[in-house]
Amino acid sequence: WLKRCFTLVEQSILILELVRDMVAVIMILLLAFLPMCSGHGQLNYPPSTRQGIAGKTWPGALAGQGAGGYCEQPNSENPHNPLNGACMLFSQPNIEQPDVSIIPGEPTNNDAKFRTHNVNVSGGPNDWTRKMPWRAPGSAPVLGSGCGVAGGGNVRNQNGGWPPTGMALGADAIELPGPEGGPVTVWQVGSHVKVAWGMWANHGGGYSYRLCKNLPGRVTEECFQRTPLRFAGNTQWLQHINGSKFEIPRVTLSNGTFPAGSEWARQPVPGCKMGKPDHGPAGHGFADVCVNGTEYPEPLPGMTGFGYTNSTASGIDTFHDYSIVDHVIIPLTLEPGDYLLSWRWDCEQTTQIWQNCADVRILSSMPLVAV
Repeated sequence: WLKRCFTLVEQSILILELVRDMVAVIMILLLAFLPMCSGHGQLNYPPSTRQGIAGKTWPGALAGQGAGGYCEQPNSENPHNPLNGACMLFSQPNIEQPDVSIIPGEPTNNDAKFRTHNVNVSGGPNDWTRKMPWRAPGSAPVLGSGCGVAGGGNVRNQNGGWPPTGMALGADAIELPGPEGGPVTVWQVGSHVKVAWGMWANHGGGYSYRLCKNLPGRVTEECFQRTPLRFAGNTQWLQHINGSKFEIPRVTLSNGTFPAGSEWARQPVPGCKMGKPDHGPAGHGFADVCVNGTEYPEPLPGMTGFGYTNSTASGIDTFHDYSIVDHVIIPLTLEPGDYLLSWRWDCEQTTQIWQNCADVRILSSMPLVAV
């Protein structure tokens, strides 16, 4: 009798856990479809030709058009929203692809030091980020090759789900042409090289850089996962569109990441602890002015918030003027050749993952320059 009782209890617990997980996923999907979740980011360095159709969009950059976190561009596919170009290449769940950008297991990133939203809660009914990509960095599935897909998937969502001008919804950025004549960015094995990205809307989380050899038909997310790059040193810098630079500490996570031991950096701009009632669920950080404080310290004065305002002249959302710059290490053991660099940003505020790729050439040694 006792054995049957314990069996029934175990079965009841399993059913409750299943119901809990189903409710969590349903809530996450509902959040993903909310119209205010229009966050976006882009790779700004090295330069890339795989961020939209040439002549129709601006690629990411450290200065000039496409620099910093300014994603607004002419001729957006959405007549009511100017977002366009590189920051429209990402993955998110939709009615046809409901498991995308949702971690498949339990959270592994639970330490407040590495968290970006609801940082002091890691478990229980109030842990609303538990299935978001940044809670188990690198483990959530993405669409496409690892270079991002146009509009976030095959179904157009109102929370930022439209493609860069001229691209079909769900098109893979790997299909865009590489630079004429081959990669213009040349790196040497064993070297420390500069990489950078910009953010239009702050969804927290963190990011990683990876490499995959550029062979026809063999560029995949799994290929990128085989060569995650390590960060050099313990600092990064914020580079203003006017060229000025500000060095700050980097928060780097390598425990509980996928692939095991891969290095990910927490994005340095904190969101608000609370949010405006008309901009999503209370406490989820959808606000520009953090009247109740930020989730962690700001790296520079005024570098906080979500990104609605996009007006640094008023001292709000100043992070739009900056690129987040790091140095990464090219492995000494890497085979020389032409590669694609993939930048992947796993969010914590929403079930979204941004990705861009850039063509690079890896040499065993730098060529001699005639003098």
